[in-house]
Amino acid sequence: MLFDKIALEPDEKIIATVRKHWFVIGTEIGVIVLFGLLPLFLLFGFMSLPSSSILAPVFELYFPYVLFGVASWLLLSTIAATTAWTHYYLDLWVITDRRIIVIDQVHFFNRKVSNFRLERLQDIKVSVTGIIPTLLNYGTIRAQTASAAESNFTSTGLPAPRELQALIQTAMDARLATLGSSPVMAD
Repeated sequence: MLFDKIALEPDEKIIATVRKHWFVIGTEIGVIVLFGLLPLFLLFGFMSLPSSSILAPVFELYFPYVLFGVASWLLLSTIAATTAWTHYYLDLWVITDRRIIVIDQVHFFNRKVSNFRLERLQDIKVSVTGIIPTLLNYGTIRAQTASAAESNFTSTGLPAPRELQALIQTAMDARLATLGSSPVMAD
């Protein structure tokens, strides 16, 4: 697995690994497949034209170019689907008992790996916006630390965001208890 290559500290344990919700990748792949098959439907539509049609001789003359265009379109659609799957598979939150590691695959050869310690965590915001995210229970999680704004982490489309927030909060409280300080209680 991808998170097996992450160097953990001695006695550090992985609590959870989280990828985006299945609906997010399903929607992306579905749209790509729909647009990928669109030229095929148009090609079959033109091929079903009667031979007496005005467009039939023109279509017959340019058929190799049209076929090349459709094949190129299918190739680009396959590349787009592969890119979407790669982003889904390689974007990952790894929650340990000491820190949160966020792996963000920006492009094929551009990956950002960030982490922050649980004791530096100040705020976790969860937002679930819309009817489909509410019904399927996925949303956006934003983790904020005490340092600069560049160290804030935001991920969209994460499954069960409220449960994930509770899991991170529990891990943070346990970490603060092992360090000897008590968590700040909000009123």
